[in-house]
Amino acid sequence: MTSPQLASVHRLAFVAALLILAPSVSRAAKASVPPEAERRAIGHDVQAEIAAGRLNGVAVALVSHGRIVWEQGFGSADTSGRKVTAHTPFSIASTSKPFTTTALMTLVAAGKIDLDHPVNAYLGEHKIVDARGPVKAVTPRLLATHLSGLPSLFVMYSEHGTARQPSVDELLRDYGHINAPPGEHYEYSNLGMAVLADVVARRAGMDYGRYMQQAVLEPLGLHDSFFDTDVARREAMAVRYTSDGRPMPFYLTATPGSGEVVASVHDLARFAMFHLKDHLPDQRPILTDAQIDLLHQPYAHPAPGFGYGMGWQVWHDPAGHRVLYHGGGQTGVAVEFVLLPWADAACIVASNRQADLDFLRGVRDRLLRSVVPGWTSVPPTPVPPLQKLPADYAGTWRGTLSAQGRHVPATLTIDADGKGRLALRDEPAQPIADFGLVDGWIAGGSSGDLDTPDVRRTGLTQLDFTLKRRGQRIEGEIDAWKRTSDGMTILPFWTSLTRGK
Repeated sequence: MTSPQLASVHRLAFVAALLILAPSVSRAAKASVPPEAERRAIGHDVQAEIAAGRLNGVAVALVSHGRIVWEQGFGSADTSGRKVTAHTPFSIASTSKPFTTTALMTLVAAGKIDLDHPVNAYLGEHKIVDARGPVKAVTPRLLATHLSGLPSLFVMYSEHGTARQPSVDELLRDYGHINAPPGEHYEYSNLGMAVLADVVARRAGMDYGRYMQQAVLEPLGLHDSFFDTDVARREAMAVRYTSDGRPMPFYLTATPGSGEVVASVHDLARFAMFHLKDHLPDQRPILTDAQIDLLHQPYAHPAPGFGYGMGWQVWHDPAGHRVLYHGGGQTGVAVEFVLLPWADAACIVASNRQADLDFLRGVRDRLLRSVVPGWTSVPPTPVPPLQKLPADYAGTWRGTLSAQGRHVPATLTIDADGKGRLALRDEPAQPIADFGLVDGWIAGGSSGDLDTPDVRRTGLTQLDFTLKRRGQRIEGEIDAWKRTSDGMTILPFWTSLTRGK
């Protein structure tokens, strides 16, 4: 999960200024191997960060015009001192999403999935629902582009813990209520990508990890890569470390299809070359160039110049060049994965610790500049400013927050001056911080105990709003969430409130 993977987590970013976009990057001539002096300088700087205790293991790979021009590992893969190499498998978190959509497209190519068919027809017992029941408008294309209306969700399950990873059927039963009409609203949804992976597995007629291996990893020659279900290979991967440097037990997430591919930077470089259409002789053409282009086409538009294709973040620089990227970030994972199709170049930086992120992005950009002169960086997706609620939002809005079959009574009070308070059940109302409108949606943060089984297990009390006024109703999502050095948890609650008379 990366930012915007944390798009629904407390909106402190709303007060941030919009960043100036990077200047235009000219098309580079065919590049040579990065100069030895620059490689030594980058390696020296990475080793210095590791020696200072800010990083543990790092690997880098650089692609230019159909070949890997540099790849190297630094530091340790685990507490035994095993050295990181370019072939060390790292957990890649949300960088898995382009793998999931690549697998999806192989089944589209085979005629087994229609991108615009109701996805509920492909699912099992539990369906994606709205207030009236199962919906027809959610399609695989909308799931792949975060336009389905499904909410944010992220939960970790340690191999030493008592809680078990739920099935997608169980997730849909507990959290499968859309928070907006399909196609209306971009919300980065790990749940949506997990549902998409479940569709892939069902239509392929086999376990998702097995299909990923057979349809994507093996044909593309990604021999260091595997899915989390390949238990026999977990010992080879780099151990994940907390942000403060403690080794972590192996963990799964609630949404494996959204982030549980394990891959080396060497394999990510080969995957990048496939998507750059370099046509390596030892890779099978599992998709046509036109099908690859379809994955890269932006459908959602979170901000001017920024889009989201099917599993790919897309940025158009001021000159109109398309940049494809998808980072991965969660506890113990920091991956930078950037493709510059017009320059036929790509860069990968992987770390087994989510720390020192500015440094890692700087390494990424230094590497890309070595083969694409003039490259600067991918700017963060700008966030619209927080605006005061209009006066006609004032009043008392009552209803429920719902998840896991529980319906928690709630009262949202909005004063004439735009301040808000939220009360759960008959408990005292809590103030709402950073309360207002962002791009037409009600945002803010509060606190309260929603007292569902998952909330009790994870101890969540912080609440975050993504709500929309629709006439005399306010509907959408309130997330219970928590972040510590050991991990992040986000649990969504479908929220429906009606204005009191």
